[in-house]
Formats: sequence, structure tokens, C-alpha cells
Amino acid sequence: MINIQLLRIPAEIPNEVWHSLLSLVSAERRQQAARFVHQADAYRSVLGEALARMTLGKWTGSRPGDLVFIRNTYGKPSLTSHPDLPFNVSHSGDWVAVISGGHAPLGVDVEKISPIDMTIAERFFSPLESRNLLAEPADQQLETFYRLWTLKESYIKAIGMGLSMPLDSFSMLRGMDGLWYCPEAPTYRFLSQRLDEGHMLATTSSIEIEPPSKPNVITIEDLYHVLN
Repeated sequence: MINIQLLRIPAEIPNEVWHSLLSLVSAERRQQAARFVHQADAYRSVLGEALARMTLGKWTGSRPGDLVFIRNTYGKPSLTSHPDLPFNVSHSGDWVAVISGGHAPLGVDVEKISPIDMTIAERFFSPLESRNLLAEPADQQLETFYRLWTLKESYIKAIGMGLSMPLDSFSMLRGMDGLWYCPEAPTYRFLSQRLDEGHMLATTSSIEIEPPSKPNVITIEDLYHVLN
């Protein structure tokens, strides 16, 4: 079974809750949060780790604060105590996302949707993806761009290679059934969905296990209650 946990980042976190979350995360995370100029960036960073700790604590039966994370050469995280437990974390804009569970690599990406210059697709997308994108009606191109971008990001995060794998070396395509697939990665399943008007979510998982079509959305109050 695979779980997708989502948390909407509040505009302001009460001091008591914020300091409790800071005490839970790693010292490295606290130091990183202190360096951010904008508080919203600190919120995203800390809440990403806090949500991961809550979720993985349930999977492992461990206290969330006792979990220790390590990263591979390309930045993909894993647990020292349960290195084979798949999970992945992403945050952008107003949302934090954690995918976990199963026995095969997982990836997740959430992105805030902002106007862009579509010529950027020629730099990062495969020629086939770029052609498909430009063939879309003008009013659909921004949405399609972010679907492609998040799908590709979730895939490279799942395989644990980060941007060391060129984004134009594989293609995300939409089938006649409306589902996304990658010809270069036939053993993976891909899911793309809008979180709201301003954010896109994509996940990558094993083709053998279907991810939930509706992620589990929790609140900052839920998170605080579970972690304390």
C-alpha cells in the first residue's frame, strides 16, 4: 500500500507549534531554517521533514523524533534504521507532500504554477515532449508544462539520480486513456493531478501498485497533535 500525505502550509504558525516542530527536526534542518530570509521558506523546509517524520514513524513504529535521515550522492533521502522503506518528500508554494509505502522506489513533486516563457521547454524537455506541448491550445500549455515538469521531477527523484539524469533524456506522454506513461520506464506508474488552482502534484511508483487517487490532506493541528 502507498500513502500520499499532503499538508497545506499556513500563512502563520503559532510560536508554540513552531518551536515544537523545530525541536523535532534535525539540527541541520534547524540551522537551514534559521538562514532563510523569508519565513515561508523556513516553514516549507521544516514542515517537509516534520510531515515525513510523522508518516514514517507510523510505518516503522518508531518515535518520529528518533528517526535519522541520510542522503545518497544525488540527495535522495532514506532512513538509517529502515533503509529499504521507500519514501520521498516535496514542497513548493503552499503545499508539502510525502509519499511512502510499498517495496519499490517512489517519487513525488509538487510545484507552484507561475507564468513562464514556454521556450524553456526546449532546454529541459525531450523533442517529442516539446512538440506535444506546442501542439496544445495556447490556454492549455501552462498546465501541460507543469504536468510534464512535475512528472519528470517525480521520476528522477524516484530513481534517486536527481538532475544528474538529463530531463530531456526521457519522455512523459499521455495515452489515449488520459494516463501518463514513460516509454523509457515501463515498470513505473505515473499520476498527475491539480492540488488547487495554483499547484500541481505528480507521483512515480511501481506499476505493480496503484497509488491512491485521492491523497490524505492533514492540517498543521493534526501534525502537532500526532508529534506531541
